[in-house]
Amino acid sequence: MTKYFVCSDIHGAELRLESALSAHPDIDTVIVCGDMEFEVYDIEEIIRRNTSRNMDIRMVRGNCDSWFSSASRIPDQLIIPLSSSSKALVLHGHLYHASIELMAYAAKEQGCNTVIFGHIHRQVDREQYGIRFLNPGAMKNRNYMTIETKEDGSLNVKMFE
Repeated sequence: MTKYFVCSDIHGAELRLESALSAHPDIDTVIVCGDMEFEVYDIEEIIRRNTSRNMDIRMVRGNCDSWFSSASRIPDQLIIPLSSSSKALVLHGHLYHASIELMAYAAKEQGCNTVIFGHIHRQVDREQYGIRFLNPGAMKNRNYMTIETKEDGSLNVKMFE
């Protein structure tokens, strides 16, 4: 089993990110869905400082990240295999106008059955067009989520406020 910590829209809320990370010492991968409002290396340092081991950190760029010089190091979207039966398209959402229809089309084009996105500052866990849409909400509002893969490949999603 793999456990993912997923956050978005940090908007500079370093202490809230630190607190949330320290509540989950068993995470394997951190996924950040953009709008960090930090340099990429600062976010990586915050994550590494507040987790118990060296882990995979995956980030995408949001609309508020272009002001930071290191943001060009990270992609606008990426694909992460979550389990044997689930592949996620990870993005911020602004390039698709946070449209479920447009994100579903992009996910299907990439062979993904899950979309993990941010931008709207609201928590989402719903299925539409055969795609599961997950949004952790805004870390600046203390919202985030964890995703655990089960032995059968299904996903156990928990939202935190």
